[in-house]
Amino acid sequence: MPGRGGRAASRPQRRELRPPLGLTARGVLLLLVLFALAVTAVYPLREYVQQRSRIEQLAAKQRALQAENDRLQREQQRLHDPAYVEQLAKRDYNMVKRGEEVWQLSGEPPQAPAAKPAPPPPHKPWYQRLWQRATGWLR
Repeated sequence: MPGRGGRAASRPQRRELRPPLGLTARGVLLLLVLFALAVTAVYPLREYVQQRSRIEQLAAKQRALQAENDRLQREQQRLHDPAYVEQLAKRDYNMVKRGEEVWQLSGEPPQAPAAKPAPPPPHKPWYQRLWQRATGWLR
């Protein structure tokens, strides 16, 4: 079959040269553009995440301060009650009304019984003791 062989032999075989990763110039350019976009997006994204965590910290601090304010307002309302003020005076300043007897206890409270000593560690099997002796110098 000379017709077939003649055509194939007359046409030189062209082989397309491709970069090692199979990327064309357009592909490399596209990768560079995507890389540049990713690099420029990192800093704003990091700032956003830091700001969100800071906002959460400040919100938690605000909630804690609000709770403390509420507690102090309740305490302020209780201080308008004469019975509560009297209770505080007796407890904190050891004050008494006329005619009340004061009992003051001195000494130390009784001691609790001494705690039992910890039980000795359980006896290790022979192979663990042997391994401990063999590898103890490594520590």
